[in-house]
Parts: sequence; C-alpha cells; structure tokens
Amino acid sequence: MEIVDFFYTEDQAAKQLNVNRITIWRWIREGKFDIQRVGREVLIPKWEVELLKVSRRRNKRKTKQQNSDRGGMANIS
Repeated sequence: MEIVDFFYTEDQAAKQLNVNRITIWRWIREGKFDIQRVGREVLIPKWEVELLKVSRRRNKRKTKQQNSDRGGMANIS
C-alpha cells in the first residue's frame, strides 16, 4: 500500500466535498482535519474527508426535512 491509499491532497479533498480549496484551508486552520505535511504537500486522511462528507449529507437532509415540515418556507426571523 502507498500513502495515496490513505490520504487526499487539498485539491482532492475539495473535489470530494464539493467545496473550494480555500474552504479546505479554512477548515485546516479551524482544526477540522488532522493533516500530515510531507515537504510542502498537505495531506488529509481519507477517513476524515469521508466522515465530513457523510456528516454534511446528513445535515443537508435534516435541513431539507425541517423546511418541508414548515410547509417549504425557510425560517426568516
């Protein structure tokens, strides 16, 4: 097995999560990922990216469900 089997680069993580690379940098600064550095390369564990992907999907479904419970209207307060 090689290191690429366990880690994503910043660009790969951004594509997996459907976000901008700047968002990945911000999340790294906020501590969302336990990164590894190899020279100038930043590597993000694949399992952390997959966990965040599932979490974001669940939150999206929950928000969608809450909006449909309100008759499709978002809370505007």
